[in-house]
Amino acid sequence: MRSNRALLWILVLLLALLLGLAALFFWLTGDTEDRRQEGGAPSGVVPVRSIYVANGENLRRPVGLAAADDGDFYVTLRDTQRIVEFDRGGDWVRTWGERGLEQGQMLVPIGVAVDRAADHVYVADRSRLRVLCFTTQGEFLWEIPVLNPLAPVVMPDGVAVLTFGPVVLLSDQGELQGEVGTRGLESGQFDYPRSAVPAQGGELIVADSNNNRVQRVALEGETTATVRWVDGKPGRFQDDPKVEYGLPTGVALDDRGRVFVLDGFKHAIRVLDADTGRLIHTFEELQGKSDGRFNLPTSIAYLGGETFAITDTYNDRVQIVRLLLPEEDNVLRRNPWLWWLVPLAMLAILPFVLGRKRWFATDEALKRAMDEGQLRLLAAVSRKLHVLPEVYERFADVTEEGVALAEYLAAVGEKGSEDPIGALSRAMRPQGLERVLLPRVVLVVADDDDAEAYREAPGKRVTLEQLQAEYRIAE
Repeated sequence: MRSNRALLWILVLLLALLLGLAALFFWLTGDTEDRRQEGGAPSGVVPVRSIYVANGENLRRPVGLAAADDGDFYVTLRDTQRIVEFDRGGDWVRTWGERGLEQGQMLVPIGVAVDRAADHVYVADRSRLRVLCFTTQGEFLWEIPVLNPLAPVVMPDGVAVLTFGPVVLLSDQGELQGEVGTRGLESGQFDYPRSAVPAQGGELIVADSNNNRVQRVALEGETTATVRWVDGKPGRFQDDPKVEYGLPTGVALDDRGRVFVLDGFKHAIRVLDADTGRLIHTFEELQGKSDGRFNLPTSIAYLGGETFAITDTYNDRVQIVRLLLPEEDNVLRRNPWLWWLVPLAMLAILPFVLGRKRWFATDEALKRAMDEGQLRLLAAVSRKLHVLPEVYERFADVTEEGVALAEYLAAVGEKGSEDPIGALSRAMRPQGLERVLLPRVVLVVADDDDAEAYREAPGKRVTLEQLQAEYRIAE
């Protein structure tokens, strides 16, 4: 029957679509030798994309990383003296940079920061002892000497440059504004901090790398900066196993006030409360080669939502990952594509919901119902009973205990057909939009012999006796 065939085709197509989505998912997250050995991505880490090549150039030793407000991010390639821009999805945008000692050239670019409002990209060159400024399109603007520059950070009123100890303050035009802090172990001092992120109130959250800690400071004070909180403490000796951090190298702040600190030596990411420094969660045992794992990672940048970019330095790639805390880590959050199955399921159900039941009746069924006083039952069950035109004319004036049958009859099909069985069967077949909505066709027949006569008709056949057994008229 045509309606059943249509339903079958829809179910087959829906099943094929679901199988295709499942196959795509398992292909994208599929089994590799590294994944088999390492057990896949760690809990809470959802790989989005791994980037090994930009415009045909391998990403050799990516180190510095900075994201703009729109999610585009910039990466420094330490060993090839390149700055590479990617869009939020990880697609290459542009590359610039060349090796040399002249203005605008680089030797060991490590830290990078971007200021879309000023159209500036700042780069710290550790070997040339310079902070360089380019436009966001890669055009060189200026450079300034800075002793041991490690990472620039865009601040509301300029640029803060992390160095071996002091934080050097520059205007957005490269003019020296002052210094805060010194090198040392005390709170408010620093020892080769590799990364920082601005916080509210013009403060700075600093990955104080060689001191094995993270500090939130106000940029005030000559010997020590004003400290808001400290997480971690310097080790008593090299490789002290009791320190919270092996080497904090990257720090990022999400839009929910959480600080994500990348520990390059311990291959972990600690999540802190930006206001108090309280530990919220730790992503641990992240070392490896498969997607979602890292080998001596250096920098982390927030791209929006739950998404971060990480320079996976000694795997020679940049990874885009989603970081989900335990209360956020569920099947739907890890696999947001599953949400697409909801509208697909609704579309699959919609024809059944909108496809209302259509009742038809044979001439013999109406005659028997009238003889047995069951016309009211037919009217109550069907609400609208479709019959051939000549049948409608014969029963339009019939009433049963005050119920006018004409109110419940509808004439369909060909009038005066020499083949009434064929005419009614054709009228029962859905037409146009009805074929999509999968109407449930029911034909009321007088008895089994009547049902046999309409065996080629679409839909379901119900005898009058079956209706009487299932329904009763309330007295």
